[in-house]
Amino acid sequence: MSRVWKFLFSFVLFAAVCYGGLVWFIDSEVSKEIDQAVANTPGMELVYDDVTVSISDHSVKLDGVEAKLPDGQRFTAETLQISRIDQVNPVPHFLTAQASGVSMTVNFSNFGSWAAPLLAMGLKTVNGDVAFNYDYDAETKALKLNELDIKVTDIGDLNLSGTIASLNLEELRVEQMLGLRVASADLKYTDRSLINSMMRGAANAMGTTDGKARATICAELAAMADYAGKDDNVVAENALRGIKRFVDNPGNLTISVKPAEPVPFLFLFMGRDFYDNLRLLNVKVSTDSSDDI
Repeated sequence: MSRVWKFLFSFVLFAAVCYGGLVWFIDSEVSKEIDQAVANTPGMELVYDDVTVSISDHSVKLDGVEAKLPDGQRFTAETLQISRIDQVNPVPHFLTAQASGVSMTVNFSNFGSWAAPLLAMGLKTVNGDVAFNYDYDAETKALKLNELDIKVTDIGDLNLSGTIASLNLEELRVEQMLGLRVASADLKYTDRSLINSMMRGAANAMGTTDGKARATICAELAAMADYAGKDDNVVAENALRGIKRFVDNPGNLTISVKPAEPVPFLFLFMGRDFYDNLRLLNVKVSTDSSDDI
């Protein structure tokens, strides 16, 4: 019996050493591939403390991430995990990734025109978690965003999904952007403090109180809804009343885009105003407010 136990112990030890060596080898090779991919992407920078590869599900996790995206945005993350990615096509046809402990400095490079209002709200950095998941169908030329989930600490949670049509990822060119079509979209937002902070910023700009600033903005939204109603634009009228309800009583907000057929992005800039675009996209807004539309 003792020989059997010695054999089993030796076998387990041997297997453990082999597994450790395999993981080290895979981690090393994946790290090289990541660094090469970053080097091949103009404007991309990526620094990380450690990389780990799971043999069971082939996911890749980076720890201590500092990144700069090609468009100039910079962020740090405690962990960045890629659990599903297309390694065949130059532009991946599918991808699932999650980042936790993400931090972005509030400046124009990172947030564009949103930087000023965020700074006015007293936010110098935005922290939270992000999950991203999409699939592309090369036959139908449609990209389905299964999930873009953003949870920003003490500000709010946003979830976006939808489908973009007439997109050729295999021959991606700038001029193709003109032919993109919006097939559908759903945005769900749970407010924590963003709207109230925006009202404080608006109040400071108006030189009044938070309550009066909110009342003024709600009155403007109501007037816009009335204008749409007089123009027989029921879609725009109801959408604007929904936004008014949310501003007046922040909580949960859902915005859905369900056009009768995919709408070319170009149509949104061809002489149509805001109200026409709401009707064209068939935008519907719902909240958890008990107020009637």
